[in-house]
Amino acid sequence: MSGSLLLAPAWVGQSGLWLVDAKGRRKPVDAEGAGLSDDLADRLESWMDSFDAIYDEDDEAASDFAGDAEREAFLREGEAIAAAIRAELGDDEALAVDLTGWRAGAAP
Repeated sequence: MSGSLLLAPAWVGQSGLWLVDAKGRRKPVDAEGAGLSDDLADRLESWMDSFDAIYDEDDEAASDFAGDAEREAFLREGEAIAAAIRAELGDDEALAVDLTGWRAGAAP
């Protein structure tokens, strides 16, 4: 794989995985394209489905989790998925995680 991986949620229809080139440009990549197992791909898809479920197409800025517990569960699962990705791909592959907009409780 050329570039590094970024795990960062994005609205509807994205896998949450991005390939970042040397210039910092993001290109969406699916789990298979990133070399991940089917089980991890399913876990990533389920995580992103929970993210898509909060999307308000009429007011994207209002899209948010119902409360702090739901937000924290989403963040914990994202961190666990990142750890699983690192375990599968090994130390040779760089993986960054960007959940900062959600840690503050505001939609990115």
